[in-house]
This record gives sequence, structure tokens and C-alpha cells, in this order.
Amino acid sequence: MKTAAVIAEYNPFHKGHQYHIEKTRRETGADFILAVMSGDFVQRGAPALTNKYNRTKMALACGVDAVIELPVLYALSSAEFFAGGAVALLDALHVADVLSFGSEAGEVSLFEECAQMLARNNEEILHRTKKLLKEGCSYPSARLKALPHDGHNRFAPLFSSPNNILGLEYCKALYALNSNIRPFTFSRKDRGYHDTSLGEDPSCLSSASAIRLALSHNPKVVKNHVPGQVYKILKDNQLLSCPVTEDSFSRLLYYKLLMEREQGFTAYLDCTPGLSDKICKNIPLFTTFTDFAQLLKSKELTLTRINRVLMHILLNIKKQEAFLPDFTRRKLPVPYARLLGFRRESSSLLKAIRQSSAIPLITKPAHARRLLTGEDYHMLLQDVRCGCVYESLMPCMPGVPPFNELKQPPVIL
Repeated sequence: MKTAAVIAEYNPFHKGHQYHIEKTRRETGADFILAVMSGDFVQRGAPALTNKYNRTKMALACGVDAVIELPVLYALSSAEFFAGGAVALLDALHVADVLSFGSEAGEVSLFEECAQMLARNNEEILHRTKKLLKEGCSYPSARLKALPHDGHNRFAPLFSSPNNILGLEYCKALYALNSNIRPFTFSRKDRGYHDTSLGEDPSCLSSASAIRLALSHNPKVVKNHVPGQVYKILKDNQLLSCPVTEDSFSRLLYYKLLMEREQGFTAYLDCTPGLSDKICKNIPLFTTFTDFAQLLKSKELTLTRINRVLMHILLNIKKQEAFLPDFTRRKLPVPYARLLGFRRESSSLLKAIRQSSAIPLITKPAHARRLLTGEDYHMLLQDVRCGCVYESLMPCMPGVPPFNELKQPPVIL
């Protein structure tokens, strides 16, 4: 039995994702596709446009065999910790043979070689990056300039796009863990991560960014750019007219900022003293989540970084001792694997996970107390709380109890 893993957000699932799954299954000879997917919040510091259960249904309907949730601690982190947490989770399951990702570079040997170079020169690169940041470079620019090279840096393309950067971080994490999982990549065919225009040809693989934008302005055109099963899920859940956005959380964020202004925000993940001071100073100018993030943006702080910090504050995600700058000494905690859904015909994959995994497979959070203790259990409760916060903004019928994340079973197709 061969299993290929993918790490994804599926926000939403689109034809490019379907191409990824089909190509991975065909070219790796995989019997099963196992997805590690972000829950209700995603890496760019935003809520997913629909909850993790709807996105799990999309993935299962379009070829994924089982979906495991990436804990919110990693799902809402920088590319390095997003990738590190997801790879550590996959490695602990002991069932994945291959980790498949799309990239602009399309050459896996280049990713592996660069990952090993970063490991060998880790201390030097950290030192040079910090120095360049102090000189006023942005983080992406500083990181690229800090790489050792002899006049021509052939690894530069790996730092030029989000997909290449993520692929490199996957390979770094696999190398650091000395994992048996082998990376596999192929050249992406879509219009690019940041491209916000939908192609006129229905066969065009439009980006998730373009589809999300279209949902806000002209939702009917989305039909040609997602699989039919996905469009039905979007339509049935009224997501063609009112997808969830950052601004859905504006009032909650404003309340949290007001309540904690006096003590500042440096205890939260990724929040520096300078950013904390800037947040406190600008609270009287708060209008919406997105406008406030733009107000805080600077050359040194990207909008994505600010969005993540604001979400960390909103969701009470504090700084982590395990998030060491030196990845060679880092050991990220991944104490459980929460199953979000699976296909009935793929039950043998779940059986293999239960037999081989070094961490418990959680099928219903309410039962996790029997399997987890201490900080491990609190990490799961953080996922549960964040899911409840997300669902608290959804419309509900009078007299209906609040959404109870603890009692949610996996999606089964």
C-alpha cells in the first residue's frame, strides 16, 4: 500500500487542486491520497471562506481519501512553521511514502539541495538575515541576500514565489527530521498564487485568490473554475453570496484590542514590542480588521505578518517555546492527529494509521481526554475553541444551541 500526502488549505478547493491530486496519484502510483489541511483559519492570517467540514467534503468529493486537521498553531504561522508542523504531523503517522507539492521550479533535486545547504549554513544565514533586517531590508529580501553564493545564486528562484517557498520549507522539515517521506514536485499549471483574475477559458486553472475575489464580486462566474461538487457545496451553504472574510471578525478583534490595550500584546505569537506599541497607539483609529491591518503595514512588516498577529491576538495564541529560530534544534509539538473526514472505501488507510502512528488518531474531540493529557490536551482544546469562535459568526436559528466543536464527528463520504 502506497500513500501520497499533500498539505493544503483548499480555500476553496478548485480545479488546480484536482489536477494536483490526479497527477500525484498517477505519477507516484499512490493507492491513497492523505491530506493535512488547515482548519478554520489559514496561513495568510485570515479565516477560511467556509468551515473545515465543508472544505473536507470538497476534498473527499474530488479524490482525497482522508483529511487530517493541521492544528491552528501551525495553520496560522509563517511558511516555516506551517510547513514544519504539517511535516512533523505526517512523519509521526508513519504511513506516508511521498509528500507531493506543486511548484514553479518543478525540480525536486533543487529543493533538496537547497534544504541541505540551509541546514549546513543555518547559523550563518540567521546572523546575516538579522543584520540585513536591522539595515532596513524586508524579511524576504534579507533572507535571499543572506544565502551563501558565489556571484550567481541558483537557489534564488526558490525564494521568489509562495509555492516555491513552501516547497523548500517542506524539504527543510523532512531533512531536519531525517524522515523516510520522499518529496515529489511538479510544475504548476495554474495562473499563479497572487493572480486575482479568472481566466475566460473554463479549462484555465485559476488561483484560490481569484476565486475568493470573484465570490465577493461576481459569484456566478466561479462555476466554471471549481469542480461541480465544490460549486454545489458553495451554493448549498450560501457561500456564493456571503463568504467569511477577515472583516467578519472586526467587532471581535476590536473588543479584544480594547480589553488588553493597557498590558500590550507582546505575549502573542509573532508580536514584537514595536508592533505592540503601534497597535496600542492606533486602536482609536480602528474601523475594520482589514483597514486596521493596512494602517499597521510598513516596509519591515508585511500585511500577511500583521494579519497573523491580529488573528493570534483574537484567538489567544501565545508565543511558543518550541518555535526556535534554529530549525536544527527545533522540535515542534504535534501530539495528535485529528481526523476531519474520510472515504468509506479508504478505511484500510485509517487502519494503517491506527496500527503505525506514533500519535493518537482523534476521531471525535470529546473522546480525546482519554488519549491526551497536559499540554497535549490543551493544544487540542485550542483548536476546538478556535473552531467555536469561527462558528459563532455563522447565522443560526433562534433557540438552537451554539455549535459544539467537541461533538463533531468526521465527515464520511
